[in-house]
Amino acid sequence: MTTAKIVQNERTAEAQKVTTQPDGPGLRIGKRGEISGIFPLVPGGARLFRERLPQFQAEAAYWEGRVGTVHDFRMFLLDNDTKIFFTIAFDGDFKPYLDDIANKAGPWLDSIFLGVADGFKVMKDSTTPEWIGKHIISGVFLFLVP
Repeated sequence: MTTAKIVQNERTAEAQKVTTQPDGPGLRIGKRGEISGIFPLVPGGARLFRERLPQFQAEAAYWEGRVGTVHDFRMFLLDNDTKIFFTIAFDGDFKPYLDDIANKAGPWLDSIFLGVADGFKVMKDSTTPEWIGKHIISGVFLFLVP
């Protein structure tokens, strides 16, 4: 986090205290954190992603109900369909959240990324947390509606 001086005024009265996650990458405000990443895609991965999109969009609320901590989850195809960017806002610390999504929504995430993201195996594979970690990027700005 930067240590630049903030000029206090009426526009800073509701400023949120932004910190880093205590146990991994990402920013945090209170108990809510964020994580983002960019996964490389296999050739044809974007086409397969688009084909599957209606199903995993329709199932999103079901899987979030199992996890129970997601506030926002977005994905974007980038660089002529060679990469997928994701960003998630969630409650809690990074490592327990990663465990939660692997254990409670693993089949859904497998249906999204298997055969799409280059190097992704399945959420329950022992190498997946390390593979995800190589593709995580931390935000530099975060604002969350209280």
